[in-house]
Amino acid sequence: MPALSFMNKPLGADMNASPSPPINHDWIFKNLVQDYPQAALAFFAADEHIGLDDDIEITFLGQEPPETDMTEGKLILDMPIRVSWRDGSREDLIILLEEETVPSRFNPERLLGYTVRVMRREGTRRVIPIVISLKRGTMEVEMTVGGDYVQPLPFRVPHCHLAMLDALDYAYSPNIAVRILTVMMGYPNTPEARVRVYGQAWQGLLELEPDPDQLFKYLGIIQTYLKLNAAERQLYNRLYPQEKRRMNQLAERLIRRGRQEGRRKGRQEGRQEGVLDGRQQTLAEQLAERFGPLDEAVTRRLASASLDELKHWSHRILSAQTLDEVFRLQ
Repeated sequence: MPALSFMNKPLGADMNASPSPPINHDWIFKNLVQDYPQAALAFFAADEHIGLDDDIEITFLGQEPPETDMTEGKLILDMPIRVSWRDGSREDLIILLEEETVPSRFNPERLLGYTVRVMRREGTRRVIPIVISLKRGTMEVEMTVGGDYVQPLPFRVPHCHLAMLDALDYAYSPNIAVRILTVMMGYPNTPEARVRVYGQAWQGLLELEPDPDQLFKYLGIIQTYLKLNAAERQLYNRLYPQEKRRMNQLAERLIRRGRQEGRRKGRQEGRQEGVLDGRQQTLAEQLAERFGPLDEAVTRRLASASLDELKHWSHRILSAQTLDEVFRLQ
């Protein structure tokens, strides 16, 4: 894989604007790294020749307290990772992954101080900080401590500007973290390109992740960064019919599980289970067809709804333009 630091060619479109409420990028990246640590390191620390098949042990170290963040007033991804090679071929290496959404906000002095503290705490100088930026822009990644003639400390931060990478270059990557990250990369702002990026990211999840819960979780993240409009969703349905069926099957499975969990918690007496289940299933299919795969909050809401609520929402779907409008109180 090319060195991430130098891939800065402009593309046709940046990532989509954040919806309301704002996206919690820090939470998303922490989950991605914790769920797929070796895949994340194989991508972000590729220049250190960490591969998907390397026999390594990954240990998450203690995090710094909030007051030592790299930016003012913002809790960023603060996740020191120790990498150990089980065959002893390399010394342990500590990698610091830092997410900075807006490049101009990055502060190299703070990162240098943080890196030194980690070195002291862990008793090693084998530490590499890597900054991950989501948006386009300039970032101060180099600093030198010294005078006019003596410069004892040049400090350059390896960094990855996701929006400056071309999503099409990674469309068929065998790395599951990369397939998810393609929706945060650059791509032409056309319906065809957007649908391709969305479809190939979902294809990668289906190929590389067997756990339905993880599929559902990261499908939601894909949709957070790349939302298809109605016309694009129709194009997606034509180009990716098998993937669409898998989405529907996943939604049905989660609806069934939601119903089971609801029954375990105890439903109101006198509910007509057969009528409710039928209406829930029908409404879930209609919502998924109209607005795309349903997230966990919606599936739970359907599973615990009353018959009157289901009837009301079934009428609302005929005129609603968004999923929120279906559930909006009148």
